[in-house]
Amino acid sequence: MSPGAARPPRRSPGGIPADADAYLCGPTAFTDDLDGILRDHGLRPERIHTERFSALAAINPGITPAAAVRPHQPSGAPGPGALVTFARSGVTTPWSPAHASLLELAEACDVPTRWSCRTGVCHTCVTPLVTGDVVYTTPPLELPEPGTVLVCCSTPATEAVLDL
Repeated sequence: MSPGAARPPRRSPGGIPADADAYLCGPTAFTDDLDGILRDHGLRPERIHTERFSALAAINPGITPAAAVRPHQPSGAPGPGALVTFARSGVTTPWSPAHASLLELAEACDVPTRWSCRTGVCHTCVTPLVTGDVVYTTPPLELPEPGTVLVCCSTPATEAVLDL
């Protein structure tokens, strides 16, 4: 290579530039398949950004018949983290990093909650935070009102009590 000549971009084994970012938007099956293809071609997972949308399950539980499941402790060993209390459901459990967000913990406990985007964009999951503090693992597009939290993209920073 001659001095001053531009270097070709580093490429993954699959031929994708190593510093490329992929932005995927679409139905779950499409984005999951494309995510897998990009990973198979060497794109690192942290470089793949996804927003899923499609017809989702109803976010208003109780309108159609469904088997009621009482909220409970999540399966598996208790986590090592701060206690999280779902006040309306009567469940208190230690935080576990096995869950990516407070929403995932609520789902593991069958605590009813509303959600849609899972990325902090839609604010469907906004929930009153009775006590405690959270951190956002994905910064929301816009922070919720004081005293509330987006459970889809947050984890507890301290013991937390949620009005769920």
